[in-house]
Amino acid sequence: MEKYFEKLIAHRRKLHTIPEIAFNEIETGNYIKQCLHELGYFNIQLMAKTGIIAEYRVNDGPYIAFRSDIDALKIKEETGFEFASKNEGYMHACGHDLHISMLLTLAEWIEKTKPEKNILLIFQPAEEGLGGGEVMVKEGLFDKFNVKEVYALHNTTEYPVGTIALNEGKMFAGTIEFEIQLEGKGGHAAVPHLNNDLITASVNLINLLNAIEPRFLDPIHENLLSIGMIHAGEAANILPSSAVIKGTVRSYFKVDLNTIKTKIKDMVYSISIAFGIKAKLLIHSEYIPAVNNKEIVKKIKDTDFGKGINVVDCPQKMTGEDFGFMLEAVPGAIAWLGAGNDLNRTTGLHNQAYNPDEKSMMVGFNFFKVILENFSI
Repeated sequence: MEKYFEKLIAHRRKLHTIPEIAFNEIETGNYIKQCLHELGYFNIQLMAKTGIIAEYRVNDGPYIAFRSDIDALKIKEETGFEFASKNEGYMHACGHDLHISMLLTLAEWIEKTKPEKNILLIFQPAEEGLGGGEVMVKEGLFDKFNVKEVYALHNTTEYPVGTIALNEGKMFAGTIEFEIQLEGKGGHAAVPHLNNDLITASVNLINLLNAIEPRFLDPIHENLLSIGMIHAGEAANILPSSAVIKGTVRSYFKVDLNTIKTKIKDMVYSISIAFGIKAKLLIHSEYIPAVNNKEIVKKIKDTDFGKGINVVDCPQKMTGEDFGFMLEAVPGAIAWLGAGNDLNRTTGLHNQAYNPDEKSMMVGFNFFKVILENFSI
């Protein structure tokens, strides 16, 4: 198996040098297609602008599918790697380069062993905020292919190498990413009555938004609204003419996500009336919860994945993942892939120094391989 580990490393380090953001994964996609073409056993189709579907078909039966996200983040890398990003200001800070490498190496194993199963390898664009998974589903991914089960992994340094962590249900929350733009008349701070105080308006609006979760939703439900950015003004004695507020909503309940979105709209409108200003709400992305299929998780837990792979239970988290759109369409499961060691546990996902242990890729590759070898569809 050493040759497969060498392949994993080679793929990962090449991909790490060429990070690209959502729906712009051109060089990444070319690399994926080149590797698949060289194997010669896959029918390659394009989907969702920069997404790639690799089909291995041996009969008229259903497919088992494996998904990797392929986009990176707009983060300036500070790892010091010899194979650091060559695309200034962009980085694989979420480890999607590991995910791609595992699927490409799995493709090579499929080509060499030629399993008697129909297999779909899904290289999905735009997981980081623009919902490439939803686009693929809407474009008919599961209408074109009769997929019975779909699987995915996401690396994290929260768990040590060798760990596969998942639960029998709620794995990732549904999310809404929003932006509120406020506009009014700016002017001297000495005459606030002649101008619009957008900073005070912003403060009042944020207080209103923070009242949604405790006052309009079932307190037993898992819901969260966080404001991550506010920008207004440049000087102490000038009332600004614009302000911007950005935040996220997270929930495991679709009905609550809709309620929160409605209340945000109501409160944005009300603040515009109260302060006599213009207010605009922009919704940048909406993800549904990613919920694992209980029967499939049980099947995973009952499987012996071999020495060095430890399948454990994990709690639900409020992080988001657009794999939820695929899990809503097809039974499947997503799990955390432990990539932690004694040196990297303090630099988690989306960190400019993120450094997942590369040995985790062999664990993920073997996890997928055992599923292919042992799961009937």
